[in-house]
Amino acid sequence: MKTDSRFERIFLATDGSESSEAAVNATIAIAKSPTVRVKVAHVWNLELRHRHGHWDVEVRSEAENLVDETVMRLLKAGVIAEREIIRADTNHVAAAIAVQAAEFEADLIVIGSRGLSDWQSLTQQSVGHQLVCAVNCPVLIARGTPGADCNGKVLMAIAGADDVEPAARAAVAAAHPDGSVMVVHISEAIAGFRGFVYVESPDEIRKSMAQACELIGDAGVKVQGMVAHQGPVAAAVAEIAKDWNADLIVIGSSRMGDIGSLFLGSASHDLLHMTDRPVLIAERVPA
Repeated sequence: MKTDSRFERIFLATDGSESSEAAVNATIAIAKSPTVRVKVAHVWNLELRHRHGHWDVEVRSEAENLVDETVMRLLKAGVIAEREIIRADTNHVAAAIAVQAAEFEADLIVIGSRGLSDWQSLTQQSVGHQLVCAVNCPVLIARGTPGADCNGKVLMAIAGADDVEPAARAAVAAAHPDGSVMVVHISEAIAGFRGFVYVESPDEIRKSMAQACELIGDAGVKVQGMVAHQGPVAAAVAEIAKDWNADLIVIGSSRMGDIGSLFLGSASHDLLHMTDRPVLIAERVPA
């Protein structure tokens, strides 16, 4: 498996919100190669929006200015960037982003998250979660307002019977040349069909950890590992990332929808609500 490639074509979706600022900073932190191209996109529609205490409609010039300002920030940071204005109504934002990202042949999509609660996710279906379910490529979801400067620490979380290869590819692609990756295995009981519960054996855990560390180390990235004998997965990952001061969390995903992830226990869905660090959800694992 080839794990030594970096993200070269990044599709950054922005709406000018605080979370979008975090997404821009995360993009700058990852886009270190001079060959990286970033397409900055904004979904523009003529529906009413509530802003600054009143309702109004975003005009085309506002959308263009927003994207141009983001492009200029990237260019000043040494990142090649271009702009895209997308027309779509509120209910089709994620689908529009997915289509344009595919046309751009993006190998990473970056988007901000406003941190909707689980109940709000059920009723409103956040754009980030819809997007994760709609595309196969890695998706980085950023929250808060972290700075563009970072210490080069990437935490890669694996659990259960996860296929570690997609997560390892994402971790290597996001890592800095002088940074490091911490591979964390979270032990937990995995509920299967008909009430069957599966728990990884110590040998299986060691095998998964060895595979992940070897893949990352072979790509020339510093790597270390730890096994956390605690659960649930999302809470453990969030706590370890905070204690280790990680800049980015990489995690695999089954790409289930919001309702499925709430009731079937998607760690990636839960993690997005438990950490203020950017979360990079690895590419979809083929069925």
